[in-house]
Amino acid sequence: MVTISKFSPDNERFQNLLARKGTIPLEVETTVRKVLADVKEQGDAALHAYMKEFDRVDIGEIGLFVSEEEFAAARENVSEEFKEAVKKACDNLLRFHKKQLPANFQETYPNGAVLERRYRPLSSIAVTVPGNMAPLVSTLYMNLIPAIVAGVPEIYILTKPRSDGTIDEHLLYVADYLNVKNYYKISGSQGIAAVAYGTKTVKKVDAVVGPGNHFTQMAKKLLFGEVKIDSLAGPSEIAIIADEQANPTFIAADMLSQAEHGTGFEASTAFCLSMNQAENIRDEILRLAREYNLDAATRRTFENYGDIFVVDSIQEAVDAVNKIAPEHAELLLRDCESALDALTDAGAVFVGAYSTEPVGDYFCGTNHILPTCGTARFFSGMSVQEFMRGYSVIRYPEDALKQNADHIICLAQAEGMRAHALAVAVRKSCEGADNCGKS
Repeated sequence: MVTISKFSPDNERFQNLLARKGTIPLEVETTVRKVLADVKEQGDAALHAYMKEFDRVDIGEIGLFVSEEEFAAARENVSEEFKEAVKKACDNLLRFHKKQLPANFQETYPNGAVLERRYRPLSSIAVTVPGNMAPLVSTLYMNLIPAIVAGVPEIYILTKPRSDGTIDEHLLYVADYLNVKNYYKISGSQGIAAVAYGTKTVKKVDAVVGPGNHFTQMAKKLLFGEVKIDSLAGPSEIAIIADEQANPTFIAADMLSQAEHGTGFEASTAFCLSMNQAENIRDEILRLAREYNLDAATRRTFENYGDIFVVDSIQEAVDAVNKIAPEHAELLLRDCESALDALTDAGAVFVGAYSTEPVGDYFCGTNHILPTCGTARFFSGMSVQEFMRGYSVIRYPEDALKQNADHIICLAQAEGMRAHALAVAVRKSCEGADNCGKS
């Protein structure tokens, strides 16, 4: 299942990895464009029709929102172990994300000018979270907690209901635990269109965040500008750098953890220092896949983007991982710090043998919503600032303007902006605001 090869920058398997993209088929875009146009024009009628066509549910029968009775049932039915795990994970995320709150600041200049930067939360957001096949409870709290910390007053959740109109109780418990009760039983491109445009029954929001299938991602892409979006999520990926002391079983398990997403477009990669070590890692992947019945879930990924590269040095591995710019990078090294300083392009870096990637996926407090498909070169993962906007406040007194008027006029004139220059010039020649411009 896994390819072992000697690394070089022009290695075909490495180039295959760099060329990997999360491409959305053209026919998906065609379908989504029609859905968006219909929901924008017809509102609830189109939303309900598409929920019947695509998701086989009748909103008129099941209701648009999750009821308080459903939340109560979730509180009653989920296990105490699950409740405790959610509490601890959310506590960790709240603690870490509160550190991310940006601080307002003010700068006063000698000429009396006062400049400020202020931050405010968005007014309303919608979080999409898959829940029909696999209830992604961690994805739900990873999206909700930064928004809660930011202070967003109106938060809505969108999940595809099951055929009987219900939503997984684990998802409902997380929403209830975090006191987010506006839970829509809508999904897909039609659900995103409804919250982006607003309908008679669905509130228009300022931002849409969260993962989903090709239709969800295309809807977000096409609606960017109508609403803010977080990112266009691609298939998951991991790149592991290991020295000769690293445990091959740990490496194999971590490679399997990313491959099990199962689309075949995930990337699961390791870099090590010898062919013998590479073979040990491969053998452990095969053993664990058989022993834990993971072969079917991981085979396509390992065939397409499953690689163990043998490098001449850790620095060579670091350089290669920087080119990949993976969602997740792991350092299983005796000297992690040197490699960490040089590893600059990754969504998140897991340092040490016991900092396995699922620690970040579920629990430790960092956010698992990260850039994929090489976009970690220029994008960051989810943070509190995703749900805030910054703006400037300018207080420029008369003396400050007149002192700098000629400079501003010069710059405006260089751009051919005569009215901009005029707006400064009329103030420069004025003696007191009350008499300016009067004939």
